[in-house]
Amino acid sequence: MEAIVERAHAAAEWLLRSIAACGGQGSAVYYSRWFRPRRGWAWPYPETTGYIIETLIAYGRQTGRREFIDTAIQQAEWILSLQSGDGALPGGAVVRGRTGGPSVFNTGQMVLGLVAAFDETGRRKYLDGAVRAAGWLADEVDDAAGTWTKHAYVRNYSPAYYTRVAWPMLEVVARAPDTHVHSQALRVLDTIAGWQRENGAIRNWAFTPTAPAFTHTIAYTIRGFLESARLLGDTGRRYEDVAARAAYALLRRMELRGRLAGAYDLQLKGRYWFTCLTGNCQMAIIWMKLYERLGDGRWLSAALKALEFVMQRQRMRARDPNVRGAIAGSSPFWGRYLTLRYPNWAAKFYLDALLLAYRCLQHLLENGPCASR
Repeated sequence: MEAIVERAHAAAEWLLRSIAACGGQGSAVYYSRWFRPRRGWAWPYPETTGYIIETLIAYGRQTGRREFIDTAIQQAEWILSLQSGDGALPGGAVVRGRTGGPSVFNTGQMVLGLVAAFDETGRRKYLDGAVRAAGWLADEVDDAAGTWTKHAYVRNYSPAYYTRVAWPMLEVVARAPDTHVHSQALRVLDTIAGWQRENGAIRNWAFTPTAPAFTHTIAYTIRGFLESARLLGDTGRRYEDVAARAAYALLRRMELRGRLAGAYDLQLKGRYWFTCLTGNCQMAIIWMKLYERLGDGRWLSAALKALEFVMQRQRMRARDPNVRGAIAGSSPFWGRYLTLRYPNWAAKFYLDALLLAYRCLQHLLENGPCASR
């Protein structure tokens, strides 16, 4: 438990440094002396800053350190300043004051931050921003395709990890009911659920149509189903089943090989020469959430093993103070995912996983295993 506390603090402090490096307006997309030899820090990235907000608030609450919460709310203000009149939020990094065009996925991730800011402060402006963004997302769903076909990373490609856009829409609906937003989110979830194969894999869960999927985007897809199921209650059980089936497929492969691959194809053949550290953290979160919901200790065991792999690779005593506490994109450092960089979302999901692991282990020590549903 002490190791979890120490490493969580180091990751949280690194996230604060990533924001300070951008003058308090967004978190730097990554740190790399290879790609940014003079400064190290890259540009502020609205998408990941959005969901870092909820992480900083959670850490601030758990530790009683108000500066993390204050910094998170400052980022929510910055997100609102980027919102278009129609509710959309931008893709890409902010470079020399300029952002990219509207992005479906990025808008969804920033909605999570606005919702978290509203929950923490009760200030209506954050919820209003989230409502406008969710309305734009609902209007942009292509009814014939059953998902989004515009404003994507790859032209004419609708990825399965758009489940992680439906989830934020449902978070908004839980606070500001809207039948249109609700029905469009379910339309997307139903469409993507139909892409699941017999082996648990889900078509289009990679960044591009033909490439193996990093565990990062695999976990994005699964988490979207799982959180949507949580919000929907009994009516969302079908989405939990999809999530559990996919999560179990990866759990079995880790049990057989002893660790997660960095990426998997649709036959679930792994690329084991590297590990996507972000994906390890995200899968650990998913497995722990399934442990809390279903009570099977195998989920927790797999989660702790995947997380321990990352803990052993956190930069705790680096000479460069801007690296201390960071998590690399890949192990080895030159691996395929975010090569030679320390992305801000790796630290975010790592900190999320540590906070959840602490909660699970504390419950286990005080109350015994979680009961199965």
